[in-house]
Amino acid sequence: MIAAFCESLDKFARANIDARRIDAAHKIEPSILHGLAELGVFGASIPEEYGGSELGLEGVCAVVTALARHDRSVATTVGLHLGLGTRGLVAFGSDALKERWLPDIASGKKLAAFATTEAGAGSDLAAIRTRGMEEDGALVVNGEKIYVTNGGLADVYTITASTPGLGGARRGHSLLLLERDDVGVKRGAEEDKLGLRGSSTNTMYFDDARIPLDRVIGVAGEGMTHLAHVLAWGRTAMAAGCIGSATAALEATVAHVAHRQQFGKTLDAFEVVQDQVSEMAATRFAMQAVVHAAATGPRLLSASTTAKILCSEGSWDITDMAIQLHGGSGYIEETGIALILRDARVTRIFEGANDVLRTHLGLLEATVPAERARLAGRSPLGAVADALHDTLTELRTDAARRFGIKLGRQQRILHRLGELALLRDSCDAVVELASAPDAPSNAMDLASRWLHVARLRSLAPISEFADASSPVLPFSGVAHA
Repeated sequence: MIAAFCESLDKFARANIDARRIDAAHKIEPSILHGLAELGVFGASIPEEYGGSELGLEGVCAVVTALARHDRSVATTVGLHLGLGTRGLVAFGSDALKERWLPDIASGKKLAAFATTEAGAGSDLAAIRTRGMEEDGALVVNGEKIYVTNGGLADVYTITASTPGLGGARRGHSLLLLERDDVGVKRGAEEDKLGLRGSSTNTMYFDDARIPLDRVIGVAGEGMTHLAHVLAWGRTAMAAGCIGSATAALEATVAHVAHRQQFGKTLDAFEVVQDQVSEMAATRFAMQAVVHAAATGPRLLSASTTAKILCSEGSWDITDMAIQLHGGSGYIEETGIALILRDARVTRIFEGANDVLRTHLGLLEATVPAERARLAGRSPLGAVADALHDTLTELRTDAARRFGIKLGRQQRILHRLGELALLRDSCDAVVELASAPDAPSNAMDLASRWLHVARLRSLAPISEFADASSPVLPFSGVAHA
């Protein structure tokens, strides 16, 4: 079912989506959104009882990947709706909230958005200042949210707000549902962006916006717990979009090096080019593996973080190499590769800045080490993954011995632990995917190549990261360097 649905999306996109035209216009034509609605795209994550197709996270990822091969702005608009925009309502909303809004959301009549980032609360979600205060049996919401994807298009918004006292939580946060037409809800102008120019991004203002108490999504005061799940869904869907972008860049590169001639032969005849394209393909395979692991496995929170970091950086690396191998033509907008690169850059920032997420992964590994079975006996490639896990364990054990409970303050060590955990998890996912019965014929070659890449990345001197006394150039020195 998912494969057939994506085939219909691909056919529609080839006929109707012009990425360069969308980029130049800074908007997606309404006819495209209407056509996607008719195909049932906006209901992919919605339960069938409310008019959706309930494809699950794996299906959502497939949809976003398919669209991103053609245009990342369209994929972002759809992916935000299917992930962050609706997941809170689907997973935690009351029956009454679902019955009221999900049918229109599934049909595409109403588009969904999600708003959590603030000027003083980006990756630091605990610093959220938007407040919802109970007053005369209602909630009065005040604050503002920046960089709201789908903000200018959406009819329904899930927002995070501090709700002191609500549900008995003195300092709790809650997920709230607001509508475009609620009194006190205002939208700012569209942002002028480096990439994703066709998607809508703006600031949302809440000025004494008064909503009924039943607009709280899930348990009042437990919004941060709900938010963790919603973000995991959103990060996985976003990572899937990175696969689509990387695929477009890789396919264009394979075609280019097959016909572009230099020094009397095509580029793909040169060993260096062969190595570069092979690494691009292996990186894309690793991206597919970690998204599959997140969408289908039991560890969504950590797996989604790994997928987000690896896929956003992998997409950038693949597209950057695509430009390099295209030569001068890659720098020209007409080829479309430059657009893919511009669209890819923000994915390393939004839905959690990658360096912050790496540190979070490291802290998780330091406090609750992942339970993991040895892979050496299950796959010929498993020994490499096991060795990487052993390297991580060695660093974690040594750091815990040296710093004890103060390890949580050693950001460089946590960052390095997070990098090793990411590489370990990517290797595990790659080995699993390559060993699957329906794996492509070249899966083992791709997996072997990625394991080689991961091993090289893991070999940075551990002592450099484990030594808290390593010198750091003062900011004043940086500024005048």
